Amino acid sequence: MRLCDKEASPLGLGTWGMGGGFWSPDHSRDDVYVNAIRYAYERGIRVFDTAEMYGGGHTEELVGRALADVADDVIIISKVWPNHFHYDDLVRSAEASRRRLGVKSIDVYLLHWPSRDVPLQESIRALEDLVDRGVIRCMGVSNFDRQLLEEAMSLARRHEVVVDEVEYSVYNRWAERDLIPFARQAGVTIVAYSPLGRGSVSSDSRLARVGAKYGKTPVQVALNYLMRSSLPIPKASRKEHIDELLGAVGWSLSDEDYNYIRSL
Repeated sequence: MRLCDKEASPLGLGTWGMGGGFWSPDHSRDDVYVNAIRYAYERGIRVFDTAEMYGGGHTEELVGRALADVADDVIIISKVWPNHFHYDDLVRSAEASRRRLGVKSIDVYLLHWPSRDVPLQESIRALEDLVDRGVIRCMGVSNFDRQLLEEAMSLARRHEVVVDEVEYSVYNRWAERDLIPFARQAGVTIVAYSPLGRGSVSSDSRLARVGAKYGKTPVQVALNYLMRSSLPIPKASRKEHIDELLGAVGWSLSDEDYNYIRSL
C-alpha cells in the first residue's frame, strides 16, 4: 500500500493519550512513549498518527523525538482541531505542528472533525496552499461521512483528498455501508481509529474462536478483518502489545470467517 507517495505499513500506530490528553500535556512518561514509538518503527510500522490536540501538541513532540532520524522512511499523520479551521489559523496550526514534529513537511495533514462554523471551502483552500508551500505533503479529513468526503473532494482544485480517518472496528462498522465502498472507488485511504473497540475485542469469545483456527488472538483477528478495507491505527505503549498488534500482519482471514465477523 502506498500513501502520499511513500510505502505504508498495513498497520499504523495511534498516539492519542501519549504525552497528555485533550489539550493538556503530561511529561511524566515521555521516555516510555518515545521508546514505544521507536520500537514500533523498529518492528516495521511506518505510519504514525497524532494531532495538535493530543497533549496540547506535546504528543507531536514525542513523535518527532522518536522518529527524528527516520522521518523520510515513515508517514506521519497529524490533524488540526476545528477551532483552527479559518484560513490563517489553519496555516499557523500546520506550521506549529511541523515545528513540533521537527520535519520538513508533514506527510498527511487532516481536518480533525467537521466544523459547523467555518466553511469547508475555506479550510480546503488553506490545505491546498499548505501543500503548495511544502508545509504538508498531502491533505485529508477525519470523521467525515461519505457526503462530507464527497463535498471536500469536490472543493479541492489542485490537490487530492487522500485520507479519511474514521472510527471503525468490528463493533462499529458504519463506514462499511457506503463510505468504504466510495473511498475505495475514489482512491481515498480509510484510516481506522479505535480499531480495537476501546479494548473490548481482547475478551471477545467469538473472535477467540475464529483466532483459534489461525493461532491468533482476538486482537489480531479484529485487526486483520479491518485491514481488508482500511489502515488501522491501534494505540500501544508496551512492547508486548506492539508485538501482538503486528501478529495481525502477514496472513488473511478466509472469506467465510471474514463474513462471519461481518455478521456479528
